[in-house]
Amino acid sequence: MDALKKQPIRKLRKPAEILKLNPERNPYSTRIFEYADLIWFDGVESARSDLKNIEFLHGPLVVDLGCGSGNFLRQFALRYPEKRFLGFELRFKRLVFAAKKLKKGEINNVRLIRSLAEVATEWIRPGSVELLHVNFPDPWPKKKHRKNRLIQPAFLETLHQLLMSQGRFVFKTDHQEYFQSSLEFLQGDSRFEVSHLCHDLHQSEIENIPTEFELLFKSQGLPVYYVELQKI
Repeated sequence: MDALKKQPIRKLRKPAEILKLNPERNPYSTRIFEYADLIWFDGVESARSDLKNIEFLHGPLVVDLGCGSGNFLRQFALRYPEKRFLGFELRFKRLVFAAKKLKKGEINNVRLIRSLAEVATEWIRPGSVELLHVNFPDPWPKKKHRKNRLIQPAFLETLHQLLMSQGRFVFKTDHQEYFQSSLEFLQGDSRFEVSHLCHDLHQSEIENIPTEFELLFKSQGLPVYYVELQKI
């Protein structure tokens, strides 16, 4: 059983349910239908009903869990047009913004998935990910809420399953406690080795593509914490 599925998982609305939402309260809930060629929001079985989607998912893949408005994915995909990218996101507005950027740039090597990170293994074939990013996830700072964090020991089981041999995982955050507590188990798992570790990314020479959040933190002079693991 996928270790991440032990965490509480919310049920997502089906397309028919999304259409019933009041567009005056959230106009982006219906606008995602305008980008159905880029956004998959009807479940993995529906996505796989299209042969082109199956071919896309075959990999190798670069995955962004929590892709936000797509600035990071857009820049990454432009830099590496030969690669295939998947971005997971829940918020309608962010998905629409990301799809608009992809359309405007005529970027065809990215697909967006409205789904929870906790069920990524339902979408992605084991051993097909060459690089997986988690950029600035919700830190759930209160101690009683930390069980909701994405990066925790159980996550390493899913990570090991998804990554191909020598595949890489990159974690960036501005939250020092989240980073330090994560390092305790990230560095201790013998199935991975730490290839890069940095407590102030923007003062390092590590190649980096910034996210929207990251640019904000940088403008405020705040450090960004960075760790990269490689599957052995």
